[in-house]
Order: sequence, then C-alpha cells, then structure tokens
Amino acid sequence: MSRPMDRQRLRQLVITGGAAILLLAAGAGSIAIQIQRDWRPDVSGPVLPDWSASVANAREIEITGPEDHFTLTRSDAGWVMPSRDDHPVIPERLAELDAFLADLSYVGARTADPAKHARLELAEAGQPGSGTRLTVRGADGAVLTDILIGAARNGRVYLRFPDRPRSYAAQLSGGAAVIPAIALADGWIDLDFLALDTTDIARTLITPERGPAYVFERAGRSARNFSLREPGGWRPITAGAGNGPSAALSRIRFRDVRRADRLRGEPVGRHVEETFSGLRVSLEILALGETRWAVISAVAVTDGGQVAADAINARTAGWAYLLSDLSLNRLLRPLDEIADDTGASHASEPADDTGQ
Repeated sequence: MSRPMDRQRLRQLVITGGAAILLLAAGAGSIAIQIQRDWRPDVSGPVLPDWSASVANAREIEITGPEDHFTLTRSDAGWVMPSRDDHPVIPERLAELDAFLADLSYVGARTADPAKHARLELAEAGQPGSGTRLTVRGADGAVLTDILIGAARNGRVYLRFPDRPRSYAAQLSGGAAVIPAIALADGWIDLDFLALDTTDIARTLITPERGPAYVFERAGRSARNFSLREPGGWRPITAGAGNGPSAALSRIRFRDVRRADRLRGEPVGRHVEETFSGLRVSLEILALGETRWAVISAVAVTDGGQVAADAINARTAGWAYLLSDLSLNRLLRPLDEIADDTGASHASEPADDTGQ
C-alpha cells in the first residue's frame, strides 16, 4: 500500500509543481509586458522631421476624428473637399495645420498600455476617448505621414503613431497647447462669410413659404426699428417685431454646402436685403425634402456696393448653402408671426423691384 501511495503523492507533487511553473511563467510574462509598457525610451527633437517634404508632396489628407471622417485633396485650383463637391477649403486652416505639425517637438515618452490610451484621447477610432488621425498621402497613394493627435493639456499635446502602442507628450515652441480645429469637416469650410452691418441694412423683402410677402424699411442708419411698409392692413405686434427677420443677414451661419446644379429643389421662398451703401443680397430658398438650401447672389444698386457685390458673387456663384431651422425661421418668418391683420383693406402684393 505504501508504494501506490508514494506514486500518488509523487504524481500530485508533479502536477502541483507544473502548475506552479506555469503560473510563474505567466507571471513573469505579465511582468515583462508591464515592464515593456512602463519603459519609456528617450526621445527629443521634432515629432515629424520630414514634415516639410511631406507637405510639398502631399496630394491627399485623410482626417478621421471622433465625430467625422473626410478627405482633402489638392487640385489645380488648390485644396478642396470631395465630400462637399470639391468646395475649396479655408487656406488659413491648412496654414494652421502646417505650422502646428512642423512645430511639434518631443517632451518625452508616455504610456504604451492601450488600456490607458483613452485617458489621453488616443484610443482607436470608434472607441471612447479616440483622437484625430491625420494620414497624408502623395500622388502615388503612398503614405507620407500618419499620426494620431490626442488631448492638449497643461502645455502638452499627446500623440502616438497608428498601430504602435507607445504614446508621447509633445510641445509647441510658444508654450501653449492649442490644436487647430481640424477634426470636423465644417471647420474646413467657410460657412459664416455673410454678415451685413446691421446699421447699414435699409430695406428687406421677404417672401415666406406661407402667407403674404412683405417689406420692412428703415428711414436711416440711426433708426432703431424697421417699419412695415407693405402690405397694407397689417400692424407689427411690437415696434421691433420686424428687426429680427429684416436683419437676418447680419448674423447667419450656414450648415453645409453643395453644388447648386446638383440640387433638384423647388423654390419655396425668398429673402432680399438692401443696404444704405448700395448693396442688394438675395437668397433664393429651395426645398429638398425636409431641408432648405439658399442660393445666394448680390448686385450693386449704386457704385458704392460694387466691391462687396463682386466679393459675395465670387464666393457663392454655383453653390447652395444648407440652412438651420433657426436661420430659416428668421429668413422666411411668416408675416402673421410678427404682425396682426387689422382687417383693413389690403394692398396688392409687395412689388418686387429688386431686379433679380
């Protein structure tokens, strides 16, 4: 009986010893991985030393942010956004990105633990705490630069290179950690270019989607409120009821832009503002499903408005701009929302003497 018991004990000892060895090996492997993650190599100098050459040869910039994904391409006319029908991008935004990447220099290595990337906004795309990835390609499609930009805190910009776990802290020469507004497509398109001087707006003709067209005017620049001129038989509910719709073009930001010839929308309204300085700006409002788009044009009614008219037309010719609900409400507000029908005999529809 003693020999079987010895064999059984020996077998148990072997099993226990083997398990201990496996646990020890697993622990050692885990420690090795942790040591590798905690080890921080010495780094210094520019983050992208070849950036100048990359910019010169770049033909495409792909940007993948937490909320958006889009591409910029270089055309004969300059950089454009294909997803916006090749609308030109803001040159200053490109200059900001160029200066930012060229100026980044290493402060030091940081974590290589993927579980900690989200804290630095360096997680992979689609995951919480993801960053903004910039991939620059040349004419042949070869990748020239590929970098993930994360959080900016306390004078540091955190980054890493895709498919590599190691993260880094970098700095800018000026000391501030400010990342250009590059992560959203609409940050690359100028959508708030139209802003008439409120005190310069003299006359506004509005043809809303429902109800009569109407005209508000001001006697002079110093006049506080717009007065309803047409149609007759209506009285503004307050002295300043027409100020918002009449000065809608003093503060408007469009939501998106597309080629006007690609839209198959139906005209549903019109908004025209004329200034004391001789400029007339017209917005033809088109309905495309539930959305509303504006086609913009300008004319000079006096010589003083020619420069401004030319500048607006150079920017807007051939394009249609998506309106927000708030902007649409101000541009085409129905008359019965700002004036009461007194029941008096109404004059005919306001004459459209805009010449457009």
